[in-house]
Amino acid sequence: MRIASIIDISLVDVPKIPVTVIFTAGCNMDCPYCQNAEIIPRTSGTEMTIPDIAERVRGNLTDGYCITGGEPTIHKDLPDLLKVLRDDGTGHINLNTQGSVPNVLERCLPYLDSIWFDVKTTPVRYLQITRTKHNLWSSVERSIKLILESNVAFWPRTTYVGRLMNPDEIVGIAHVLENLGFEGEYLVQNYVQSSGIRESEIADFEEPSREEIEQVMDEIPPKISLRLEWR
Repeated sequence: MRIASIIDISLVDVPKIPVTVIFTAGCNMDCPYCQNAEIIPRTSGTEMTIPDIAERVRGNLTDGYCITGGEPTIHKDLPDLLKVLRDDGTGHINLNTQGSVPNVLERCLPYLDSIWFDVKTTPVRYLQITRTKHNLWSSVERSIKLILESNVAFWPRTTYVGRLMNPDEIVGIAHVLENLGFEGEYLVQNYVQSSGIRESEIADFEEPSREEIEQVMDEIPPKISLRLEWR
């Protein structure tokens, strides 16, 4: 598995739980607003064995782990890492994913407590936003169904990007989630320009106003609770 970096302790990645954050390297999407663009290439990061990763993170004064990226599920040995972490007596294990590799995700579910699930946009715009060769929505949809059928907490979220997206997309995503059987909180966070975004992409976006989403709050399905987190 290729690892981009490890943060010994974070108080913001999992609500109310201090965790060690493991950034895997490589992603099979190419979202233009990605804030970790330097680790999109599959050749980025450093190759590490599962025992080496476990030894590196073992003993941190945290209550669990957050595995993020990149996209962790492009690594077929991700379930093996999660099993080692769980066998070590870890309290809480969280995964960040965009759900494009359901076969790997399914093997991870027995070792997870929660999943931050990045819903990029509505199904019809997935190809445009993720800039992949094929529309990956069918894989994303399967992943959502797998999580909802499991005992793992499903935390859907979307990064709302000014000039790239519009408020109706958030409404559309909420209805898609409802149709798939989800009830609960759906987090929408604002795009923030950062040094991690490729300079060639920055001019195409802007940090959106909260009011853009507030004007469509009444159109969100009643079983979906929309939470806005403007940073």
